Amino acid sequence: MSDTTTLGRKKETDFDDLVGRVPETETDWRTIAARAHRLRKFPGDEAAAKTHELHIWEIRGGLLSGTSREIRFCPRCLERGVKYILLFMGGIDRCGTCGWPS
Repeated sequence: MSDTTTLGRKKETDFDDLVGRVPETETDWRTIAARAHRLRKFPGDEAAAKTHELHIWEIRGGLLSGTSREIRFCPRCLERGVKYILLFMGGIDRCGTCGWPS
């Protein structure tokens, strides 16, 4: 007989790859969160997963402040024609030259 208390939920083994995974960056955390939403499949979870993925895209594109493992250049300095790599300071990537994103 099947377990009726887990109706609408995925098996525990589907979440095993997420358990104990410690995110190193904000984009890593958002990747994990998007996967968890997709596995759960409650109403609104697909929209939440897509929102996390949009934020990842915006962070990596320099449109939002956040942290990423990829090297990113300061968008404000790029507009001036110079390339400065963002530094991880105070929980987000920042420019040491112009202070982006503030």
